[in-house]
Amino acid sequence: MNAVSANLAPQVQLQMPAKLLPLLQPWRFKILHGGRGGAKSHTVAQILIMLSMQRKLRILCVREVQKSLAQSSMQVLKDYIERLGVSAYFDVVKAEIRCRTTGSTFSFAGLKDHTADSIKSFEGADIVWVEEAHSVTTHSWTILIPTILRTDGSEIWATYNPDQETDYVHNRFVVNNDPDALVICINWRDNPWFNAAMNDERLKLKAVNDDLYDHVWEGKCRSLAGLLFKRKWFNRYDLSKHPSLNTFLASDYAGGQDPDHPERKPDNTEHGCAGLDCNGDMWFTDWYTGEGEDPDVWIQGWLTLIRRNKPLMAFEESGVILRTTNGSIVKAMQKAKTYVQRVSIPSAGSKASRALGFAMLASAGQVWIPNTEWGDRLINQLCAFTGQDGRADDMVDVCGLLARGIDQMPEAAAPPPPPPEPPKPFTDAWFSARDKADTLSEADKQRYYR
Repeated sequence: MNAVSANLAPQVQLQMPAKLLPLLQPWRFKILHGGRGGAKSHTVAQILIMLSMQRKLRILCVREVQKSLAQSSMQVLKDYIERLGVSAYFDVVKAEIRCRTTGSTFSFAGLKDHTADSIKSFEGADIVWVEEAHSVTTHSWTILIPTILRTDGSEIWATYNPDQETDYVHNRFVVNNDPDALVICINWRDNPWFNAAMNDERLKLKAVNDDLYDHVWEGKCRSLAGLLFKRKWFNRYDLSKHPSLNTFLASDYAGGQDPDHPERKPDNTEHGCAGLDCNGDMWFTDWYTGEGEDPDVWIQGWLTLIRRNKPLMAFEESGVILRTTNGSIVKAMQKAKTYVQRVSIPSAGSKASRALGFAMLASAGQVWIPNTEWGDRLINQLCAFTGQDGRADDMVDVCGLLARGIDQMPEAAAPPPPPPEPPKPFTDAWFSARDKADTLSEADKQRYYR
């Protein structure tokens, strides 16, 4: 490709919320936090592209975990280079973006993959953009910051949706007001390009759950007590001490490894058994988790739960994965001579709306979870659930399926009442019973006097 003359000066019109204009001023730390739709990453990408065309800069884009460039900010930068009409000024190579007129470079890295020594290679960077900064560990921050600030005039930019108040970036810069930091809270209402489709999603979540809405859209920290699900809602019990139940099984199937993206961790397959007692309370009794397993493996786990718990029905969500694995499931049932009535439930609405039925059951105090390792894991995942993509929520999906199928679940029969106490001998009641027995049939007399 022919070189572009350095004296070309394109007129580039950036689209950024007015609230983010202070980013153009020098600060040692620039911290952007808030909920979805605030244009944090989109604004930072545009400004960094503009700065890279003004003078030679070494720009490093990092996050805690980056198993591939697909997980990095490279794509959003490439999109804006094209959208701003400056593609002729940049070369995009395998793991780097270069400005052809100034020599500026963008490189990408995951902090978790570096040791204290190897992260020193970042020294000399002029700007570091830390994405999803809430997930960067204290260890990574304490190595990254002194390494970068050795260079005079260097800056660290961080963008994130808050998670916990105790996260390093939020605790240092927001809670404790670091004087060397420009801190801006930016949300959907500050973004003039916030579109109608996103606003519809915002309003739907607000109608479902205010706590979850505040976290996702208003950028409030997640409470350890839970958002959609509250920890105090769940009853705990010893696994061997549950009442008589009608048991059911629900599954969230996961496909195998994506051959086009072998670096991505596949979803877990989760099978959960729960039963209804005579009062309509739901008791979880057994669980299976398959971490990225081949379908043949988790199908055997599913059959094991059926043999062990003898559920009346097995609920599963209809969709691509069920269509591709259904034949294998049927063959495995026939081979093992293990059968159950399978009930397919259509997937509809958002993750949060699909979990709402189970949330209503739990909020009424009608969910019992055993004091087991998987029981603890289930409650922790429920309380961390936000409905956002990319979060571990496969166990929540199983709970949602059970609640959506509850109309098809018969409750367990009430236990028979205890037999009445026999009258004490030689009392009026005892003589009355004896007189009544003398009028019985011969067969009834034998039952009475035996």
